[in-house]
Amino acid sequence: MRVSKDLSSSVNSLRGRNSAVCLAALAAVLALAACGDPARPVGHVGHISGFAGMVAADEPRAAMLGRDVLSAGGTAADAATAIYFALAVTYPSTASLGGGGTCIVHDSGKKKTEVLDFPAIASAMSGPQPSAVPANPRGFYALHAKYGRLRWESLLVEPERLARSGVTVSRALANDLSRGLPVIGRDPAARGVFMRPDGSVLREGDLMLQPQLAGVISTLRHHTGNFYVGPQARELVKAVQAAGGTLSLDDLRDIRPTWRDAISVKVDNETAWFSPPPSTGSTMAAQLVAALWPRWSGADAAERPHLLAETSARAFGERARWMRPTGWSDESPDALVAEARIAAMMAGYAADRHQPVGDVAAPPTDSQSGTGFVTLDINGMAVACSVTSHGLFGNGRMAPGTGMMLSGVPGLNGPPATAVMVSTNTHNGAVRFIGAASGGGTAASALAQSFLAATKDNKPLSESLALPRLVHAGKPDAVFAETGAITLDPAPLQARGHQVSATPMPSRVEAIYCPQGPKNSEGCDMATDPRGFGLATVAGKKE
Repeated sequence: MRVSKDLSSSVNSLRGRNSAVCLAALAAVLALAACGDPARPVGHVGHISGFAGMVAADEPRAAMLGRDVLSAGGTAADAATAIYFALAVTYPSTASLGGGGTCIVHDSGKKKTEVLDFPAIASAMSGPQPSAVPANPRGFYALHAKYGRLRWESLLVEPERLARSGVTVSRALANDLSRGLPVIGRDPAARGVFMRPDGSVLREGDLMLQPQLAGVISTLRHHTGNFYVGPQARELVKAVQAAGGTLSLDDLRDIRPTWRDAISVKVDNETAWFSPPPSTGSTMAAQLVAALWPRWSGADAAERPHLLAETSARAFGERARWMRPTGWSDESPDALVAEARIAAMMAGYAADRHQPVGDVAAPPTDSQSGTGFVTLDINGMAVACSVTSHGLFGNGRMAPGTGMMLSGVPGLNGPPATAVMVSTNTHNGAVRFIGAASGGGTAASALAQSFLAATKDNKPLSESLALPRLVHAGKPDAVFAETGAITLDPAPLQARGHQVSATPMPSRVEAIYCPQGPKNSEGCDMATDPRGFGLATVAGKKE
């Protein structure tokens, strides 16, 4: 049975390094669901006996909270909401409250897939440090309002506690802090949060306190609308402007998340679904899958890197035609993956030689900063989300008194670095693959390659995510092939006339794959990208 959001208790779980810390529970508890444990009411970890779902995210603490929410009887949307707000605390380099993003939701029961877009658009104001309008809080409120089960305020209790009481810096955040020192080191408010007294950045294991951010999350938890209208909104506008950012009350009042149809691509007896523009990574991934799926099985191991490179370059050529600088398009999303469009994109492809793409005017300017996460619940609902602040630590400014990093501006800082997808059985609606990728211009190719490896080649999911990656952006006329701990052999590419440049690949993919559908949970798998420091975990025990 469905649990009322008005009556369910808050999520309670064990937390902390070595000690158990319980969240404060809300008083009312509804009658138990059929699959629930009578000894553990709805909203308490362990309420779901047996398999409760899966999560994968770029930061471990956030993933663990999502797992607890599923175990407590929450939906995939509840888990995604809790994961995001935890990331805003534990991974603010990419998941700031000031940013925006996109989520794709598949409801297996209703056989329905739709997209929630909440991009962080530029403010109507101008200023010395242009910043976007914060869209993430309203976006995840909308996701929860439509697909959540547990009470909204219960999902934000733990993120608020982590900000107020402190959270240890994870390896994921420590890596970003070391890279972001030139950015955050210029801002007094950011230095107060992310730097030690000796002027060095916080390191893995250090305690990070964010009491001001906790106050903002408390406002969102109790009176979400006050973040966008009223006295709190006025204070937020003053704080953003004091940091040199751009924001007005009209900006906050007018920004709205939008439910939209997903882009669909037929893949044999299944359908792959993607977010439309302004999610440029998702749209490019849709074109890549549409072009690669019928050709992949016929290509041998030596041709596949070439096929990927040629298709990637052509997709970037296509992107130059349909995409505005902000990521939006004037064309119909479905038209971008129409059979004739994809056939024209791949016209003249030769398996034995490289053909330069001549209609890309400039290299892509995509910011690599972003983060993605995926969730699957006991009822087969799947959610994949990707959020971005248009730059590592956004535009490098923190609004004083809020603990919130400001987001950069789309267009000026490249298009939205978001890429999400799900695939489903066309006949029974069961979800098969759930994926979210980050890494700017490399995200689309990484997501498509991981999807093909898992679903077309039947490779284990962890192996699929660990395959060496490449991207060809059209201009410059070169393949950027992965090197480092994971290395791509350049020889097959060079033999076909490609210029190859070895580089570490910034893309990260988080994924869940259920080849027989989520009802056969034993066959489901989840994985986090080995290039990052995230966590993939199961709630309960697979049956």
